[in-house]
Amino acid sequence: MIGKLKGDGGERDEPGRAGYGAVLCGTTLFFLFQYGFALVKLGQRSGGMENKFSALAREKYLGFLIWQNVQVLFAYAILTVFFAVVLRPFVQGLCARLSIRVMWQQAAIAMAGAFVMHGFFVMRLVDTRPYFLDDAKFGHWYYEILNVVPDTAKPVVFLLLFKALPVGLLAYVAWWHWRNISRKGRAVMVSAACVLAAFAIWKGGFFTSRAGAAVAAGNDARPPNVIIIGSDSLRGDRLGYTGYRPRRTDGLAAAGVSPRIDALAARSVNLENCFTPIGYTLESGTSLMTSMYPHTHGFRHMYPDREAVAAAKARVDPLAAVLAEKGYDTAVFGDWCAGYFELMPLGFKHVSVSSFDNFKIYMSQAVVMAHFVIPLYFDHPAGYALFPQLGSFAQFVTPEVVTDRVKKRLSDMSESGKPFFWHVFYSCNHLPFRSPEPYLSMFTDPAYEGANRSGVDFDIDSFIGGTDLENKWKALPEKEIRQIRDLYDGCTRQFDDNVGMLLDALEQRGLAEDTIVIITSDHGENLYEEGVTLGHGLTFNGGARSNHVPLLFHVPGADAARIPEQVRTIDIAPTIADLLGAPKPGSWEGKSFAGWLNGAEKPAARAFYGETGFPFIQFRVPGIERPKLPPMDRMNFIDDSFNYQFVLKAEYEEPLVNAKQRCLMSEKWKLICTPTAEGGRHFALFSKHPDPDSEKDVADAHPDVLAPMKAALEKWMDEKVETPLEDIFPGGE
Repeated sequence: MIGKLKGDGGERDEPGRAGYGAVLCGTTLFFLFQYGFALVKLGQRSGGMENKFSALAREKYLGFLIWQNVQVLFAYAILTVFFAVVLRPFVQGLCARLSIRVMWQQAAIAMAGAFVMHGFFVMRLVDTRPYFLDDAKFGHWYYEILNVVPDTAKPVVFLLLFKALPVGLLAYVAWWHWRNISRKGRAVMVSAACVLAAFAIWKGGFFTSRAGAAVAAGNDARPPNVIIIGSDSLRGDRLGYTGYRPRRTDGLAAAGVSPRIDALAARSVNLENCFTPIGYTLESGTSLMTSMYPHTHGFRHMYPDREAVAAAKARVDPLAAVLAEKGYDTAVFGDWCAGYFELMPLGFKHVSVSSFDNFKIYMSQAVVMAHFVIPLYFDHPAGYALFPQLGSFAQFVTPEVVTDRVKKRLSDMSESGKPFFWHVFYSCNHLPFRSPEPYLSMFTDPAYEGANRSGVDFDIDSFIGGTDLENKWKALPEKEIRQIRDLYDGCTRQFDDNVGMLLDALEQRGLAEDTIVIITSDHGENLYEEGVTLGHGLTFNGGARSNHVPLLFHVPGADAARIPEQVRTIDIAPTIADLLGAPKPGSWEGKSFAGWLNGAEKPAARAFYGETGFPFIQFRVPGIERPKLPPMDRMNFIDDSFNYQFVLKAEYEEPLVNAKQRCLMSEKWKLICTPTAEGGRHFALFSKHPDPDSEKDVADAHPDVLAPMKAALEKWMDEKVETPLEDIFPGGE
């Protein structure tokens, strides 16, 4: 196609100038190549997976997968036009200079320009959002290109390269098109810009959020706000204020793993020994918000069916619902680990989390992530407006996105005068411990080059399909264990930075002195201590690190303190209720420790009762043959009628519960009950202080301790009745 000469506000054809037809042809060919490559990649990825669910995706849900791939063509069409608009001034100028008149040659130049433009955006992604790249790509050539720039110069160079340059080029492109279109075209251009701006403002909720603020304004006596901030799998003993120090202390690592949380701890109450009754997120999170044991609220594993969810909703009295009755704004924010709030909202009126685990969500995300142009070009508010589902996909809702969402709502609340109760829940510390730079390499050995470089080398097929992961994980060399622990420390620092941003936002909005801030987690994580490998909620062998969570209570005006007495996460809701003067429902099983925080009551330890969760791995117990259970992909099915959720088959409900390990801990003792294959129960007793990793069973040596603890644990297991420590040991331990 030939171009046009300007004339009377329009243009007419001139040889050697590339028109939109040629440029569109080139960009279309480029994106057709990208689309075909994505389809091949998706096919190879699903074909290489060996578990039952990947086969099911190819067999039963092939039509759904095809339709998902058809839908993303809209994104490719948008990009084709956008690239053509941006490239045309440069392609036309080059063709005019070289006197290139043949359309296919002009299209080839446009296609080459698209490759260059695409490469620039990939480089930009490496700097801004490397977590969208495949694990195998970490350390490849485009990372090394960016590393050519000295560290001291990177902030300035990257600002100019990845921000100033695109803005400048887009300004030139806009000016070029404005100069070369007719008056009518300019009117269309301005109208389109206004429509897009109005659409973005509407989708961003600007008007509704301001209106809501105006309605709520006028409350002069504002009760205290409460914000609970947690990170999935954050251990209670690997934060700076607990005495933990990482291996590396140079550069950015010099501040430790949690400088902002440490500073908060210095003016807060630190409950040093807090434990969750179960080490899985749905079950533990429900216990936290309802003050109920798992056997009471009904979630004994992470794959409940529709009836179990309905029954749980009917029997719980969540803290958020109690506080909503007192006029509190209730909201939960989170990324993929907080997705369970979609399944079980727990009384929160506003839920902003990633979509909960269901099979169609997995397939949709697999398609989107195979089409690399989606995370590359649509991970922004305009992209979410065009494709709303992206705003809840796990790989798009990063911890920083969660923080930005909280800050936006915080701005609204500061104007409304309405108190709020919020839970902010991040995935930072969850397996496979994969965080972006600078956290990825902040605490790791720079010389390390193994399989766990960018995260734990985690084989999902082995995890859900029954391969013996216990032997594999136990065989890991010491250098790999060090790397995994160091990766975990980087994840903690990422969480700490997000906590810092939230604390800063509270200060900036003048809410810091009116807000109770609580730092905790749903459960801990085993990191190759004695008797354990990786994972959480799987075993009570070894120490109690899988159930030990941090618990900081920052109550403005209260004195800082350390409380070593044992508490449980089921005690948190009653404590908050007492601090706010809210009623405590009779269904709650925890006990408030609000009096401990202000010195009105002397702390006294509570008995910890706990159970294991879904048995992805049944870790061996010396001398015990445990009940046999099949792997995850044979125990579960996909319930199409229940939003395509993963659901445990009914025939495995009772065997799973019967195979659980149970635990009772006092201040000094730990009793573990392990069911046997013959239907019996094996009890092992450990002394916590000389033996923190539970290596030596002392049941035979201490029958006076074993008998009352065994009776109490069996009463809790069989009758669902908790025996207080003072009744287990009337004369003290």
